[in-house]
Amino acid sequence: MRNLSMKQISLIVSVIVFSILLLTVIIILNFTKGDVRVDVLKDSTKVGLILGGPKDDRSWGQSHYEALISVADDLNLEIICRDNVPGDEKCSDVIRELAGSGCRIIIANSLGYGKYINAAAAEFPDIWFLHATGLEEAPNICTFFGRMYQIRYLSGIVAGLQTETGSIGYVASFPISEVNRGINAFTLGVRSVNPDAVVHVAFCESWDDGAAAKSCAEKLMDSYDTDIMTMHTNSAAPLEAANERGIWTIGYNYDNSDVFPYTYLTGCVWNWEPYYREQILACLQGKFSSGYKWLGIESGIVKLVDPAETGNAVPACREALEKARARFDTFSFDVFYGPIRDNTGEIRIPEGESMSDVNMLNRFDWYVEGVEID
Repeated sequence: MRNLSMKQISLIVSVIVFSILLLTVIIILNFTKGDVRVDVLKDSTKVGLILGGPKDDRSWGQSHYEALISVADDLNLEIICRDNVPGDEKCSDVIRELAGSGCRIIIANSLGYGKYINAAAAEFPDIWFLHATGLEEAPNICTFFGRMYQIRYLSGIVAGLQTETGSIGYVASFPISEVNRGINAFTLGVRSVNPDAVVHVAFCESWDDGAAAKSCAEKLMDSYDTDIMTMHTNSAAPLEAANERGIWTIGYNYDNSDVFPYTYLTGCVWNWEPYYREQILACLQGKFSSGYKWLGIESGIVKLVDPAETGNAVPACREALEKARARFDTFSFDVFYGPIRDNTGEIRIPEGESMSDVNMLNRFDWYVEGVEID
């Protein structure tokens, strides 16, 4: 140091001080980064869940309940579930109860809760609301759904290859866009591998009425040479009716292959666990994003029960499903790409065009070729 000038010594000291400061900043940032996750999960978070049906229905309700339970320990959550909540003023009462219990996040799974969620979001601006199938808009509301029609299409391929009579039964709840979308996607899947097959549809006018759904299934089986039964209801009654007669079944909402081990081909099921994990963490980390989210097959929210695991589907299904799934994965195909005709023969989607999300969500009031409404 004796031969260094004061200027050189000052420069060396400055470099050393800068290096120490930089190292300190890096250590602080790394410590802070590691501490953010620890901090948001350090204290238990109360999450309210409002279900339109039972939490153990082996259907729509249970798919949400089990997903939240599966992430509860990892995210340090206390789940407060209220099931069988009707879409009326009772919903408002339940929301206020959950808010009073200290819930920071409230999740609901019925479209009928819409106006009550909307009012509650204004009343409780510090609570985040996640509404499956919802349509309302507010800074603290996220509405979401999955593109289940893509999985319906795949299940239709299974049905089209499996049927020997070419007559497939479909018990549906209501003739609304969501349900019609599934009927049409399923039928397009069927006829992609079996162009002459027919899908016979009966509406039971209920989401949960098992007796009405079973009556529709029996009517379809009595009226047509039906050898496969599927449905869009929260009740598994159509599958039960078909199983009693030894007819193949394709499920919805929840994997019930263990309940119908000899007739269950596949199912179109919900897998909410990754979505709820992501959204709850986003809330706790201050990254909540409002608005509507319609998530496709690539998200993992919608899934097809593997026909190879049920062991009942014909071997040809595997290759056909792999090819169809590959087209979805490359985004080179979606179900409602033209040309598509309705069941009166009219071109509804011209070649080279696709149906918009707005029309799929809100204006699906027609049926594709191959659909016969009972």
